[in-house]
Parts: sequence; C-alpha cells; structure tokens
Amino acid sequence: MRKAPFPFQQTYVTPLPDLYRFVRALLAPFRVDSGDLWIETIVFTPRELIWYLRGLGIVTDEGQLNGSILHAEKTSEVFDLLECVLGQWTDFAFFPSSKDFTIYADHDEYITIFAPNNQVLIALHEDMKSYGFKQVEGWTWTGPRSPGATEGIDTNA
Repeated sequence: MRKAPFPFQQTYVTPLPDLYRFVRALLAPFRVDSGDLWIETIVFTPRELIWYLRGLGIVTDEGQLNGSILHAEKTSEVFDLLECVLGQWTDFAFFPSSKDFTIYADHDEYITIFAPNNQVLIALHEDMKSYGFKQVEGWTWTGPRSPGATEGIDTNA
C-alpha cells in the first residue's frame, strides 16, 4: 500500500459518536464479503478491541495486536471489526476481499478510501454527503503519519 495505493483517494473525518452509520455508509457502494485489517500502530491500549476479540474467543493483549493482521470472514464481521477499530487510537489499513478499494485510518480520526477510479469516489461522496459525513479537502495521503489536511474540513459536505 505504501508503494502503490490506488491512484484516487478521498478522506473523511471519522465521526466517533456515529461509527455504526458511518461504517455502513462508507461500505455501501462496495461488495465486501471478508477482509484483512492490518494494525500498524497502537497509540493507546485498544480496550474495546481487546474485549471484542475476547468475545470471539481470541485472547490477546496490546503487545500482540500491534503489527497484527485481523481477518473478518463475513460481511457482518467486517462491519463490526471496522466499527470497533475506528473507535480506538490505532492506525490501520483495511484490505477487502473484493479488491475494489482499500482504507487507511489513523488515530487522528481521519479515514482515507483509495479506489482505482474517480467514479467510485464520486458515488461514495454523494452517499457520505447525504448522511452528513464530512470530507476533508486538500488531504493527500502520502503514507502513515501523513502531515495532515492542508485546507481543512469541507463544511459543505
């Protein structure tokens, strides 16, 4: 992903109080049967993620999660896992089974969607806008710990 992410990207502010709707709106344009979530960095102990995994019978701690890959085997697991991890102070990438897009999210509450063409992002933007989710204008993801948005949040989204 660092060497050649999809050429088109769009970044949104991660709305922590509304993750359930956000994740569903974000994934609505795509077919996602399963996927892999790679945890790059954990900033603070992801207590909710640890409890979520324990609920699945996976006993782990922060040290084991940092740098790990979590696999969601069905659509409902993808939704639940993304919703859970977005609420934690983590930097991660998500790679769906469909290979139609990828996601990178950071602990600064930004989530960037990468796609192979702009048409996918235009459709996504319209959906996200209709739900009231904010796109970040002027952000170009250049890698983990990107320097940030250069123009701020699009308040018209």
